[in-house]
Amino acid sequence: MSKEMFTMDLSKLLIAAAWADGKLQNEEINSLKDLIFSLEGINAEQWAELEIYIDSPVTSQERSELLDKVLGQVKTEKDKAFVIDTLEKLVQADGIVGDKEAKVMSELKEEIVSAQTGVLATISQIIKGAMNKRSDQYLSSTQRETMIDDFIKNTIYYQLVSDVKEKGLEINLDDQKIRKICFAGGLMAKVAAVDSEISDEEKEVMKKYLSGLWGLSEIEAELVAEIGCQRILKGLDYYRLTRGFCECTSYDERRIFLACLFQIANACEKTSFDETEEIKTISQSLKLTHKDFIAAKVTISDEDLGLV
Repeated sequence: MSKEMFTMDLSKLLIAAAWADGKLQNEEINSLKDLIFSLEGINAEQWAELEIYIDSPVTSQERSELLDKVLGQVKTEKDKAFVIDTLEKLVQADGIVGDKEAKVMSELKEEIVSAQTGVLATISQIIKGAMNKRSDQYLSSTQRETMIDDFIKNTIYYQLVSDVKEKGLEINLDDQKIRKICFAGGLMAKVAAVDSEISDEEKEVMKKYLSGLWGLSEIEAELVAEIGCQRILKGLDYYRLTRGFCECTSYDERRIFLACLFQIANACEKTSFDETEEIKTISQSLKLTHKDFIAAKVTISDEDLGLV
C-alpha cells in the first residue's frame, strides 16, 4: 500500500470516529486538529484538505466506508503495526498513558489483528479520549477568562494586544499578520530557550528577523521578541504554536524562517547539538522536508556546529 495515501485514509477515519456522536465543541475541534496535525507523513497540502474535512460532521455511512477502506489496506503485520503505532502516538501525545487508555489500546490491537467489527467503536473511544486529555491539559493552563478565544488560539497574541493597549501604543498591522509574527516569536524563543536561558544576543537576532521578514518597526519587533521570550519560559503549547504558524504561512516563508532559527541558535556561544535537534523537530512539525532542514543547517559553519 502507499503509506502516504494510507496515512490520509487513516487520518480521515480518525476524524470520522471523533464525529461519531455528531457533535464537537470548538475546543474539541481544536484538539482534534492538534492531534491529526501532529501525525507523521502529512504534508501542508494534505493538511489543508484534512482541516476542511475536520470542520464538518461525518455521516455513519461515510464512517463505515472509511473503515472498510482502511481495513482493506491492512494486509500485513507491518500494516497492522503502522495503524497501532499511529494510534499509540495520539494517545501518548500529551504525556503519560493511563491504565484505562492502555487497556483500550490493548483491545484495539486484538480487534485489528482479527479484523473484528467493533474496531470503529474502539477507535472512536481512543480518539475521543486523546482529544479530551488534550483539551483538559490545554485549558488547565488558561488563567484568564477575558479574551478567552484569542488566549486559546495564541497566548503571545493575547499578551501583545494587552501590552500595546496598556502602553498607549498602536500597532498598524492587521490581526492575521499580528498572529503570524506572534507564532514566529514563540518559535524563535523556543529555540533561544533550549538551555533554559535567553541571552541578549539571541533577543537581538530575533528582533532583526522579525523586522526583516515581516517589516516590523523597532518597537513592534522588540515587543514581540520580549513577550515571546517571557511566554516560552513560562510554557507555551507546542501543538498550537506550530500548527498556528503552519496554517498562516506559505511553504517558502517556513523554509526561510528555518534558516533564521539557526541564526538565533548561533547568536550566543555557537549552535549546540540540543538547539540543532530542537530546530529539526520544529522543521518536521512545520511540514518541511529533511532537505529543507539540511539547507537551513548549512547556513551555519561546521565550526559553529561543533563538527570540526
